[in-house]
Parts: sequence; C-alpha cells; structure tokens
Amino acid sequence: MAASTGWGPDIDWIASDIDGHVAVLATAGLGPIPARVTRDPAGLVAVIEAVENLRGFQVDFEHFIREPARIGAFGFDYRDGQKEMGQYDAGHPYQRVGEIPAEPLSIHSFGADADGYLKDVRFAQLCFSDSTEIVVEDAFAEIHRPTDWDKYSRPELLHPVAPRPEPRKDEP
Repeated sequence: MAASTGWGPDIDWIASDIDGHVAVLATAGLGPIPARVTRDPAGLVAVIEAVENLRGFQVDFEHFIREPARIGAFGFDYRDGQKEMGQYDAGHPYQRVGEIPAEPLSIHSFGADADGYLKDVRFAQLCFSDSTEIVVEDAFAEIHRPTDWDKYSRPELLHPVAPRPEPRKDEP
C-alpha cells in the first residue's frame, strides 16, 4: 500500500554523528532509514531509555521530532516549503528542524547497549551542528525504506510468504 499510495507511516529514529552527538530523524512517510534501525528495535529502545535516564523525564513521542532540543538532540525531517514538516520526496535530503540543543547529548554518556547501537547508526563523515541537510543514502551501505514492507515495490529485499500472483491471461 505504501508504494502504491506514496504514503507510509512516519517513523522516528535516532543516530549519532562524528562528534558523538545525537539526532532524531523522522521518515516523513517513505524516507530512508539505515537497515540497522529496523533490525535492532531493542537498540533504539536502549537509546530512548538512556535519554530518559540522563534527562530525568519520559520522552514524549508525539512531539519527539518537533522538540528534539528539549532532550538534547538535533532534529532532521522533511519539509513542505520552508516551515511545515512534509512528506518524503525522493531525492530530497532530510532538513534540520527545531533549535540547536544548548547542551547536546553525547553517546559517551550512554550505557553499552545504547552506545553500541549508536556507533552502528552513525553519520561518520558529518557533524549535526554543521549540517542543515542530510542524505541518508550517502552515509549507510544498507538502507531500508517503509516501501520495502510492500512486496511489490522491492521484492528482492523480502522473503515472500506466497508467490507473486501471475497476471491473468486476458490482461495485456
């Protein structure tokens, strides 16, 4: 459905940069995600728990990407125009949203599980504070998109449960 409608679920994920700072990124429906994020939900949960322990409050997922600086993170999302968050558009980068955190979180203050996860979900060549745009495909060898859940959009990435239906003989 995601591939056929151009819409997908908005997924927030967390990554680190060359300096060990943290950013929250939102897929805006169909945006790319490092494959490690989808394979290791426990790692992402460990990061969120570490943030909550360090900041002393529970993370509000409804406003997670809208107020990343509140938790000490940078924020990146897709924009519709200059101000409004928008839907993913192929070929366009994530753009920095929200304020730059006054005291950015560092992976060095996290526990081993969160630290290990963020070292794998790391933009090794860029610094979030210097970046206004991010192209995820440039930073990670293995990328996942929400459309990958749709067996008709990228069948080579899935192990189909049933064979793809053959077109009817009377159809062109």
